[in-house]
Amino acid sequence: MNVNQILNMVIKLVMRKAINSGINAGIKGASKMGNRRKQSKGEVDDYGQPIGHEGRPQPGNKMSQEQVRQTRKAARVANRIGKM
Repeated sequence: MNVNQILNMVIKLVMRKAINSGINAGIKGASKMGNRRKQSKGEVDDYGQPIGHEGRPQPGNKMSQEQVRQTRKAARVANRIGKM
């Protein structure tokens, strides 16, 4: 075996372990979020974030189309500023 093959084997081994540990961590985090949602159902949204006075919409409140447009426009402007 030459050095190139050995190097490729080592790199593949390291990458496989890194990717698997990342996937495992993501799955564990998602399962913890699901458990947290079940415990306090009325206090968190679908993504496990607390619902309340932080600017997140309440479950029954619908945004008008104009509010949605303004929100998307503000997000676009913020992304543009962030890229500069």
